[in-house]
Amino acid sequence: MNRNSEQQNAEITKTLGMLDRMPEVEVNHLFRVRLLQQIESMEASRTSVLNISGYLFNPRVAFLALLMILNVASAGFLFLHESSRQTGTLTAGISETFSEDYGGPALSYYDEQSAIDR
Repeated sequence: MNRNSEQQNAEITKTLGMLDRMPEVEVNHLFRVRLLQQIESMEASRTSVLNISGYLFNPRVAFLALLMILNVASAGFLFLHESSRQTGTLTAGISETFSEDYGGPALSYYDEQSAIDR
């Protein structure tokens, strides 16, 4: 066991000696500045904002505006289509829906006419 620890100590001494003989790495004084500039340029290229003739253009905002315009336009067309129909058909549709909802046999108990007939 003593021999293993001597071998380990010899290897440690040899490794530390090799590390001491290695030349020190010198970093250029502009390394950090260049690194930060490169990081900023990479972040700027990743953003979705484009500079077109002095104006900032964001494709996400343009897509949102397009969807809003389509939504308003479709609502306008639907409104114009509904207003062009005759009003009689609209009230007939409402009365049919009302009679379907409240004209069933389950609710006939509460109807006065059906109570008189009994």
